[in-house]
Amino acid sequence: MNKENNERIEKIKDFIKDKGVYLVLMLCMAVIGIAAAAAYLPPRGESQPSPVPEQAQLTEQASHSEDESLSALLSPSPTPKATAAPVPDVTPDPSPAPKATATPQREKAVAPVEGKLQWRFAVNELIYSRTLDQWMTHRGIDIASPKGTEVRCPWAGTVEEVYEDDSLGYTVKMAHSGGICSYYSNLRSDCPVKEGDLLNAGALVGYVGNSAISECSDPAHLHFEVTKDGEAVNPEDFVVIIG
Repeated sequence: MNKENNERIEKIKDFIKDKGVYLVLMLCMAVIGIAAAAAYLPPRGESQPSPVPEQAQLTEQASHSEDESLSALLSPSPTPKATAAPVPDVTPDPSPAPKATATPQREKAVAPVEGKLQWRFAVNELIYSRTLDQWMTHRGIDIASPKGTEVRCPWAGTVEEVYEDDSLGYTVKMAHSGGICSYYSNLRSDCPVKEGDLLNAGALVGYVGNSAISECSDPAHLHFEVTKDGEAVNPEDFVVIIG
C-alpha cells in the first residue's frame, strides 16, 4: 500500500517538474483576470442606474404628450367676455335744420285768354268802378281781350253751371281737383258747353262778350275768378297772364 502511494507521489512530482512552468503561467493569468474584473466592478453600497433604452424614452414622451392633450380637453376653456355695443353719439347737431319750403299746390297754367291785366284782384280793399261810379271790391281779375276771343280753361275739370249772373253776365263755372273752382264771366250768350261736360285743359269754354252790366263801360275783357274751398283767391297765383 505504501509502495503504491509512494509511486503516485513520485509520479506527481515528475508531472510537476515537467509541467510546473505551465501551471505557474496559468495561475498568473488567473490572478491577472481576477484583478482586472475587480477593477471594473462598482464599489459595494453604490447602485449604478440602469440605462434607459431608447424605446422606453419614446414611450415616456408619448405618454407625456397624451397626458397634456387629455388635460387640455378636460380643462374648461375661459368664456370670452361680452364686449359692450358701441353707444351711438347722440350729441345734438348745433347747426339749424333746413326750413321746409312750401310746395305749390299746382304749377301755374296759361291764362284763359291773352291780354293785359285791366282790373286786379281786390277783396280786402276797395277800387273805383267807372261803370257804377263807386268804390267796390273785386273778386277776380279782368283781362283785356277783344270781343269774340276764344276763352279756354287752364285745367281739366267738370262744367258745374252755365248761367247768367245779374252783375257779371253769362258765366261758366268749372270744378277742378284740389277744391279749385274757376269762373268765366262777361261771355257771349252762345256758350258751347253745358252742365256736366268733362273738359280737358285748354278746351273751349266760351267767347268774350259784353254781358256784364257792372263792367259794361270798361273795354272788352274776360272777368276771371278762382276759388279755393269756396274762398276767393288771387287768380294771378294760379295762371300766367300773357299780353
